[in-house]
Amino acid sequence: MKNSTLIFIGLIFLFSSCESLLNSDQDDKVIAVVGSKKLTISQLEMSVPKNMKEIDSISFAQNYIEKWVKNKLLLEKAELNLDKQTQKGIEVMIDNYRTSLLLFKYQQMIIQQKLDTTVTEDQIAQYYSKHSGNFKLDSSVVKTVYVQLPKSLHDRYKVSSWMKSNREEDIISLEDYCYQNARNFQMGEEWQYFGAILEYVPRKIKDKDHFLKYNKYIETTDSIYAYYIAIKDYKLSNDTTPLVFVQRQIRDIIINHRKVKLIDDLENNIYNDAVDQNKFIIHTN
Repeated sequence: MKNSTLIFIGLIFLFSSCESLLNSDQDDKVIAVVGSKKLTISQLEMSVPKNMKEIDSISFAQNYIEKWVKNKLLLEKAELNLDKQTQKGIEVMIDNYRTSLLLFKYQQMIIQQKLDTTVTEDQIAQYYSKHSGNFKLDSSVVKTVYVQLPKSLHDRYKVSSWMKSNREEDIISLEDYCYQNARNFQMGEEWQYFGAILEYVPRKIKDKDHFLKYNKYIETTDSIYAYYIAIKDYKLSNDTTPLVFVQRQIRDIIINHRKVKLIDDLENNIYNDAVDQNKFIIHTN
């Protein structure tokens, strides 16, 4: 074996288990060496997954040590055979990556410590009011009165006239009737996707936007139930999305804006402090 590559795998198997080795009170013993590179017990310990069974930890340690030795031998060959310019470029990339990773971790720490994640409904509404044009529907939405009744009900004919009416007394009559008789019903107070409503009824509509422009009522049946849909309001594809659909998205946008501002303020404060204390020099010539 070449003098430049000394491989020593410690007598790890003299111990009853990997666990007893890793938990021993002895110094941070070296268990493998390749050239000037050393693998210690503490490094191995950090690599063993927590709560691993004893027999599995022994096998894991054996495989880890073997893989570590192979990697270091291959690294030694790479350092011998790659030209200096290539290796210098790699060192620059490593330094850039280290810098980016340190900055990222520091920024995340500041964000965790200082970011205000409370977003009120008023703040969401204000943002939506200013930027509602940025939110476009990808499919039509509706406010509908939907009723599903047993087909056998002899007086269900009343439902059709109630649903087409906007009179308060008819709406009250419909709701009372539905509480007593309906298998399922909705009173049209919330926006929802038209396609989701159509899942409830035995009726297929291909061009939903076109249908909504020219139809405000659906009545159909199957062998057991009668289905009624009265469309009270609608928005078509590419119309402005109602607030209810984008509240979570707006909350995330507001918090992200705060993150950006927090990091910008951090960078500017550090820079301004450095200027005041003459911590850096920029040579312009």
